[in-house]
Amino acid sequence: MWRLFEEEYNSRAMQSFPHPHMSFQAGISEDLQAIDLDLQKLTSQISPFPVAIGGIDIFEKPERVIFLSVTKTKELQKIHKKIDHLLQEHCSRTFRFYSPPDWLPHITLAQGDLTLNQFRKAKKDLENYHPHYKLILHNICLVRWYGQDRKVRIHKKYVLG
Repeated sequence: MWRLFEEEYNSRAMQSFPHPHMSFQAGISEDLQAIDLDLQKLTSQISPFPVAIGGIDIFEKPERVIFLSVTKTKELQKIHKKIDHLLQEHCSRTFRFYSPPDWLPHITLAQGDLTLNQFRKAKKDLENYHPHYKLILHNICLVRWYGQDRKVRIHKKYVLG
């Protein structure tokens, strides 16, 4: 899907990671060591688990985003709440849209570099495409912004179980 968005709509902004991903929560913290220790403990207690993709959808605000919908199961919500709680303890601010009541699990395909025309074209081109499949989530990563250009990169990967 990333290659499609790159070739058809000139969108590469989400390719800062080696693969598509689902975000659980984000925040601002100066104590990565404490987050690291708690994430090690938490992820050792979580077994790999399935996530179900249920089609393509969009956000139009606060910015244009095209994404794969992830089914919000009870298991996924339980894991999300634990991660959210962990980050609430260690971060001065977390993202409201990623708080448990507002969180919409998804895998972003394009964001940040689609013009309005590209967004509309992609939306129309994909309106009859309804992918449905399952993936096994094997790890959770802690990511952070680096440098003046604020590039997002994986800081550490935690293998589940």
